[in-house]
Amino acid sequence: MGRWRNARYQTKLLILFFLLSSIPAFIIGAIGSTKSSNTLEAQTTQDLKVILAQLNASIERQISDFDRFSMLPYFMPEVFSFLNQPAISPEQWGTEEINAQKTMARLMSAYPSINSSINGLMVYGMNGSINGYRIDGDSAINMAYDAKVEAWYQEVMTGKGHFTVTGIQNIQQFKSNSFDAIIGARLLMDEDYKPLAVTAMFISPRFISNLVRSLELPNAQVTVIDREGNLIYASNRALAAELQKHASRNKQHDEWEVSIEEQAGSKTFSGVSLKSDYLEWQIYMGVDKDAMLQSSRSIQSFTILIIICVAVLAAVASLLIARGFSQPISRLIRSMRKVEKGQFFTPEAHGRADEIGQLESSYGRMVIRLEELIQSIEEKERQKRHAELYALRARIQPHFLYNTLNSIRMLAVLQQSGQIAKLIQSLNKLLHANMKLDSELVTFEEEIRLLRDYATLMDLRYTNVFDMEWRIPPELNQASIPPMLLQPLLENAIFHGAKGLERKLHITLEARLERNDSRLLVIELQDDGSGFDHQALELLKRPQSDSGTQNIGLRNVQDRIRLRFGEEYGLSFERTKAHTIVTVRMPYRILEKEENADVEPARR
Repeated sequence: MGRWRNARYQTKLLILFFLLSSIPAFIIGAIGSTKSSNTLEAQTTQDLKVILAQLNASIERQISDFDRFSMLPYFMPEVFSFLNQPAISPEQWGTEEINAQKTMARLMSAYPSINSSINGLMVYGMNGSINGYRIDGDSAINMAYDAKVEAWYQEVMTGKGHFTVTGIQNIQQFKSNSFDAIIGARLLMDEDYKPLAVTAMFISPRFISNLVRSLELPNAQVTVIDREGNLIYASNRALAAELQKHASRNKQHDEWEVSIEEQAGSKTFSGVSLKSDYLEWQIYMGVDKDAMLQSSRSIQSFTILIIICVAVLAAVASLLIARGFSQPISRLIRSMRKVEKGQFFTPEAHGRADEIGQLESSYGRMVIRLEELIQSIEEKERQKRHAELYALRARIQPHFLYNTLNSIRMLAVLQQSGQIAKLIQSLNKLLHANMKLDSELVTFEEEIRLLRDYATLMDLRYTNVFDMEWRIPPELNQASIPPMLLQPLLENAIFHGAKGLERKLHITLEARLERNDSRLLVIELQDDGSGFDHQALELLKRPQSDSGTQNIGLRNVQDRIRLRFGEEYGLSFERTKAHTIVTVRMPYRILEKEENADVEPARR
């Protein structure tokens, strides 16, 4: 936000015109592109649902045909007679057994001719007989393979004659090489519902790929997963792997979208899925989202081109318009900068009658009037400041001299000792400093030196009445401070704090920088005396003209600080259980040499 406020008017206008012209085009293009993308996605999803339903119906119909094929043994009495008899070795077969075996062989060899997807057949008789046929390879049965331990066999036995379809299984029932196939099995039962045999057809999963090709959708990807989550068919193996993870998280979803990594980069596929109620298989059909949205992206590219053209035209128009506004404003800015430096320069009038021309004329008149006002204000402030400082000095001098001379008189009457010389020497230093009140600022070190002299003077007057503790960091010695600022505070601490006190008064003067603001100098004068007169605090809140003659020192300190530094600085008072604290707050500034070059240091 700050950068925008500081930007040039021409830049702001250029950006504003650009936004006003290009944002509507962008919004319209974005809405159109989004609408076309959404419509295309919705239409594609709807088409995929219809096609997927057709594919699911074709798969279920094909499996239903296998279901009917598995019931053929019910129409062959010889097979039932063979399965009802106890199993005997081929050496013991009679005419009946041989005829039944031939019928069984014809039955099994007929299945592949019924449907080319059937690669083999096994019949497991409850009487212990095992018969099988394989269309490719040796049909010799692998007697070491026990089908009864397989999950599909146990499911057939508990199905009580229902047709059971598995996922892809590795067929090891024959001695020749194993192969993968879908098993369609049924339990055959006699008229008394007594189990006779289990028939198992080995169905090649190629029938699914044949059905997918018949749909004539080259861009569609199909994945078929069985009820156990195992893959049956996949036109894209990488996509199928992601869909298997997707299926394990949510098996009942209808629409899906997954991303896969390929050598050419990342691809996103979206589509629909359908769960077969008959087979409990999950069938997925989807398309490459980028290919699907190719036409929509053409609209986006066209929209971007329009936006760029509109933006360029807007930039040219805004530049021309902004230049007509910015040039006179720039002239006013240059003039204002000169005025800031004290050069009251008025821009040349260009004779424009519009609002900009009126602004230039008004600004010129304002600059002339401002120069006159500033000169007048400076003169008045200079006079006012001189008068106030002189008045403050005139008010404090009688009060200070009265107290000091009274102390000398009392000491001379009571002691008549050589200490009077020392007292008068300290007084001379104070009088010399008092005459320097016209100085703007002195160093904090000089002010403390003066305060020490004053404390010596007071100690000579009030022997063993108070002691002083100085906590002045050396790094604050060069801080600037108005002269004779702290003397009234120490005077009040001695006079008021020692009243009625039967012990020695302890006074502490501490200076520091504010903890949270290194630009603020804090000076605290703390004593453990009898307390501060609350009347003084009330007097500080009154106007200077209402303060009377009492507490002139405190009022003077407050006024001098605020007159020089501002109303936010000054004195504050605090009374704790054992201490009275007077705090002075003023800006921390280092006194430059040239500022105090005319201040004469106090002599010892």
